[in-house]
Amino acid sequence: MSESATNGDGASGAAEPDIERQRAELAATVGELTDRLDVPTRVKHAADERVEAVRERPDLVALVAGALVVTLAVVVWRRRRRGSVA
Repeated sequence: MSESATNGDGASGAAEPDIERQRAELAATVGELTDRLDVPTRVKHAADERVEAVRERPDLVALVAGALVVTLAVVVWRRRRRGSVA
């Protein structure tokens, strides 16, 4: 008998693992394409990563908050100064 034995329907038994491998590869490809096309989920994931990065840097948050307070104080001071000069 030859090396490639066939089962009852004439198909080679060696082809079955190859078909299973191709199915697994196709499923992985479809899953990756689905992930790439799901833009809302990708945007949410990216936003979550950025929020986490900011949470890990409290010094940066304090610096930005301080800059906002100083900017607001300057704007208020200039408006009051304009009002009293006129």
